[in-house]
Amino acid sequence: MTPTVGRIVHYRMSDDDIARFRQELRHSLRLEEHNAPEAGQPYAAVITSVTDHPDHPDVNLKVLLDGPFDFFAPSRVEGTEPGTWSWPERVQ
Repeated sequence: MTPTVGRIVHYRMSDDDIARFRQELRHSLRLEEHNAPEAGQPYAAVITSVTDHPDHPDVNLKVLLDGPFDFFAPSRVEGTEPGTWSWPERVQ
């Protein structure tokens, strides 16, 4: 499938993403431990923009986390390891 703006995908946050997220929160809301994101776990994300590179389009994502939190993940590629996005699995 071709990624397009507005599509919902799964994003797996990396350890670097978690560190950046915690740094950004340090100045705003207090993160409760039960709301804390975990590296490698899939989170819903909305594609906010797509590059026009034909071989491997990069996407910018707004990652939707538990509670009032979100995370901006720019220039991510499709994959299955932390720091990448994938299409949600279809369950029948």
